[in-house]
Amino acid sequence: MVQGRLPVDATTYKNGKISGDIGGVIPPLLFLVVFYLVILLLGNQMLNSTLEEKENRVTEMILTTLNPTTLIVGKVIALFIIGVVQMLTFAVPVIIGYLFFRTQLNLPSLDLASLNINPGQMIVGALLLIGGFTLFTGTLVAVGAIMPTAKEAGQIFGIMMALIFVPFYAVTLVVSDPHFFIVKLFTYFPYSAPVTAMLRNGFGSLSPLESTIVIVELFGLGIIVLRIAVQLFRYGSIEYSKKVSLKTVFARQR
Repeated sequence: MVQGRLPVDATTYKNGKISGDIGGVIPPLLFLVVFYLVILLLGNQMLNSTLEEKENRVTEMILTTLNPTTLIVGKVIALFIIGVVQMLTFAVPVIIGYLFFRTQLNLPSLDLASLNINPGQMIVGALLLIGGFTLFTGTLVAVGAIMPTAKEAGQIFGIMMALIFVPFYAVTLVVSDPHFFIVKLFTYFPYSAPVTAMLRNGFGSLSPLESTIVIVELFGLGIIVLRIAVQLFRYGSIEYSKKVSLKTVFARQR
């Protein structure tokens, strides 16, 4: 006689509470989706706008009446706001359609009660998003200030885009063995840190100490890169026809 198998409970527990379910993974991973959308949709726009202003000599006129730091910070904040507005433009009609016209559109029902929102993970995800955005946009402004043409700047932009997709090649390790060396490397390397840390945060494998280190690293490097971008932007507006020499820029600061 063949005995029936007992049902397997796939739910995992941590400190007596449900952990690792899909409902707890989705909310913090939304920050990763936002990060990709903002960088992919608006990163190239930031780079090209910097180059166009330099090539058209608009920057020289702007800097006669405006502090370069104010200009750069304003561009970064404006870009982030534009990204949020664009995402809301796409998201609001979808939400309205789902809430009020789900039956007419034959959309599947979604049980929002199954989502498990952890405030700590959401705060960490938001900080990782802002820190990563600051670092990447600051770097793009610096690249735009150095390079004389969009073609040369596009090569650097391509490398940066590759870096934010590299962690997905190790996503199985991020899930199964988050303490593996390559995962640790991606977690702390600045330009792969936002994606890797947000993945680990979503799956609950990013410790409070690790999240603190990565957040401080992203914000610290982001501020440093923005300060460097301001100096490069100032001199790049003058040397608009050729690549700006980093050695020359920093030598003038001494």
